[in-house]
Amino acid sequence: MNGKRILFSAIITGMIGFVAGVGIAKYGQANETSLKYDRVVYRNWVRSYGRAGFAIGFVVGAGQEYLRQAKKQRDKEL
Repeated sequence: MNGKRILFSAIITGMIGFVAGVGIAKYGQANETSLKYDRVVYRNWVRSYGRAGFAIGFVVGAGQEYLRQAKKQRDKEL
């Protein structure tokens, strides 16, 4: 297994997940310049959705690349 490829794939899909998470948080706002809600809990949505998107993307990317390499290795053995 090539750990560098797995890490690279995980980081790239993590960044894509971050952008998607921030986009979802921004899409939920009525006006992009002012916040829809004034409470502190809602102000941190952008950061928490971005982090969650990065984490999900990181796990999915690493898993996808690992499975791709495992399949390639299995096919090589057969």
